[in-house]
Amino acid sequence: MYKILNYLKDLFSWARLKAFFFILLFLLMGELISYLFALPVGGNIIGMVLLFVALKYKWAPLSAIKPAADKLIEFLVVFFIPYGVGLMVYFDMIKSYWLPLSIAVIASTLLTLYVTAIILQKTGK
Repeated sequence: MYKILNYLKDLFSWARLKAFFFILLFLLMGELISYLFALPVGGNIIGMVLLFVALKYKWAPLSAIKPAADKLIEFLVVFFIPYGVGLMVYFDMIKSYWLPLSIAVIASTLLTLYVTAIILQKTGK
């Protein structure tokens, strides 16, 4: 029982709640930009880019966002469950086109790894 209470106390700490607020604020800004300018890009993507830019140029301190980001990464696998379940609706189509889909997935994964390696070499990290 003590572990659960301690976990909940940590989960709802002021630092973590403030960090979630920062992340939600950037999500709201992205959604507003997407809605006001009728952009074909989702507001969540625009919000992520805005958050990245704010962190890159130190407009938002990493210490203010890190507590929530750490907790979200801890539960990252849970966010993929709805997409996996939704994908099963198209099982017959996937079964029909398994070879082109497999090639596309493998090719895009290899391309992503290649581009990431080049970027890491160029930036020296």
